[in-house]
Amino acid sequence: MTAGVRSRVLVTLLHSACSLTALAGVARAQSAPALPRGTVVAANMDAASASVVDVATGRALATIPTVPGPHEVAISGDGRWAVVSGYGNRQAIGSSLLVIDVTGAAAPRTIELGSYLRPHGMRFLPGDKQLVVTSEATKNVLLVDFAAGRVDTAISTGQPATHMVVTSADGRFAFTTNISAGSVSRIDLARRRLDTTFVVGARIEGIGISPDGREVWVAGNESHLVYVLDAARGTILDTLGGFGFPYRIGFTPDGKTAVVSDPGAEKVQLIDVATRKPRAVIDMSGAALVASGGGPSPQGVTISKDGATAYVTLKAAGRVAVIDIATARVLTTLTVGGGSDGIGVSQLVR
Repeated sequence: MTAGVRSRVLVTLLHSACSLTALAGVARAQSAPALPRGTVVAANMDAASASVVDVATGRALATIPTVPGPHEVAISGDGRWAVVSGYGNRQAIGSSLLVIDVTGAAAPRTIELGSYLRPHGMRFLPGDKQLVVTSEATKNVLLVDFAAGRVDTAISTGQPATHMVVTSADGRFAFTTNISAGSVSRIDLARRRLDTTFVVGARIEGIGISPDGREVWVAGNESHLVYVLDAARGTILDTLGGFGFPYRIGFTPDGKTAVVSDPGAEKVQLIDVATRKPRAVIDMSGAALVASGGGPSPQGVTISKDGATAYVTLKAAGRVAVIDIATARVLTTLTVGGGSDGIGVSQLVR
């Protein structure tokens, strides 16, 4: 073999080696996608705290003490603010909201609700100037002036145990689940009054609304069903089975997928909204280890603004599962506090 031929062969081999290295790098990237960016805020019921965690690194940014029994989390539309409802526990009745600056620039502040006890479900209205909050103990939906930190209007549902709340994308209507009454209240927020009440079933709790506002999905604690309601008429369009205990419901922004946590079966279901059939059922029992040997108990659900990722609290494990919705894979788990329940995610990174 001449020197020229040997040189050409060496160059060819080097090119081949570089190509194989590049392909291996692509394969690794495809098998282990980069974690999404953002900041998670989890309400830790047992620890009486709120955890603020960077999603991409898993780093705890802050652990903020709360009143006993923090339950739900709402994130403002601009991602700047997280609000944690101070529901309380058996020994202490809560009546306040904790406001957290996701960027860390401002100190936490408290909004006192006075006689409106057991605040629970929350949603920011478009523009982030008002917050909708349920007061379970007083059967009210509150409109809270967020900047002023005070209750602006209280709207009675007349139904016992007004618990969770969702709002239409335009902010015109709110829908609540009333656990003891087995009903859904539709609140006309523009007119600040109760619009109507839909009777659904015994002990309904979790609730989600499709982005187009046409359907409201409600989780039945005792029936183990998810009810699909016509948002305008309140009629039950369908019932979805196969759950141990459907607990919380979230929709992707494109309205194609509903994410339902099921602590009764230690699973999370990704449901195709068009067909109302499960697209994937994720077994969460291996997602985190629990010292007691029990399951992790997937509970709170929130979805990123781009619709790519679902975040589910694993209450018994003090973790948050980060789920890629397209592949139905648990990408990682984030460490939060004991008894993690409600959760919110901001697109901002500290």
